[in-house]
This record gives sequence, structure tokens and C-alpha cells, in this order.
Amino acid sequence: MNGDWLADGRTELATARILDAVRMLFSEKGVSGVGMAEVADAAGCSRATLYRYFDNRQTLYVAFAGREARQLVERVWRDRPDDAGTDRAEQLLDGVAAVLAEVRKTPHLAVWFEPANSGIVAQLSNSSHVIDAIGTGFVAGYRPGLPADAARMLGQWMVRVIVSLLTLPGAGEDEERAMLRNFLLPFLLDERTTIE
Repeated sequence: MNGDWLADGRTELATARILDAVRMLFSEKGVSGVGMAEVADAAGCSRATLYRYFDNRQTLYVAFAGREARQLVERVWRDRPDDAGTDRAEQLLDGVAAVLAEVRKTPHLAVWFEPANSGIVAQLSNSSHVIDAIGTGFVAGYRPGLPADAARMLGQWMVRVIVSLLTLPGAGEDEERAMLRNFLLPFLLDERTTIE
């Protein structure tokens, strides 16, 4: 173990180091094959140190999923081409399709949506405040007039739709875009659609 692991006392650096170790382990071993002892070893800290930052595996998974979701959304929306001439519906479809494609091509994210990990993903999509905040913020950007509770509910539903498409992919990109166009866009873009 590296004796100066916490010498600088920076919680953010320590947390990032642990989550980076988790990313590497998930890429190599999958999600369910990673235990706290392996994470501590990969991060170069003791198990006691790891438990100072994350009470249990669920807390660690939530932190990892939140960080990765935030980074993924930032990366996808930052790297999207300028679509000033494209209507809002197509922009939204392109953005959600880009998120799906990015998750599928990123090994440490794609592993989460393998059948063996579907229970873990279901729990996380319901328990991560960061993912809730991302979904709510995204919805509020498209429907700024929605009350906060309605934006939160619609954001949670949107996350479930995306998780569902990742866990049980359709016949292809065209089918997924059709599903999103018919079942997600009306709620996100049509001001006449109410949410109670």
C-alpha cells in the first residue's frame, strides 16, 4: 500500500482514484465480479480507507454510475455537431441515440447492461440522485414550463426508457429511433402533454 495515499487530504482526489480503479476493474471483470477488496487493491489503498469513502458496494456503484453518467452526457452533448438548422425533435433523437451508442461502445459502461447485471442497473437507475438530477435538468431544458416534480418524474421515466433500450436492445437503430420518436418525444416536446 502506498503510505502517502491520503497525505494531501483531498477527498475529491481520493474518490476519483477509487472510481478510476472501479472503471478499470469493470472493464476487465464485469460488474458483478468486482468486490471491495479488489477495488481497494486496484486503487492502492486499504479496505478501511475504501470504506471511509464508500460505506458499501451499493454506495460505490451509485457514485460510479453518477460520475460516468455526468461525464457521458457532457461528452455527448459537447461533441455533437452544430445542429442549428435541425428541428428540436431531430436534435433530441440524435442526442439520445448518441448516448445509447456511446454507452454501447464504451467497455466499462456496456458491461453494466449485460443480462447478468440487469438487477444492479435497475437498482441504480432508481437510487442515484446524480442520475435523477441529470434527467431532471435535461427535461427542464426541453420543457422549461414544467413544474419541478413533473420534470423529475419525466426525467426518471426517460432514464428508464434509456436503460430499457440498453438492457433489451431493439432490432436496430431505426427501430429505436421510431420508439423514441413515438413514445419519448411527445412527453418531452409537446406542451399539451401534461404530467401529474
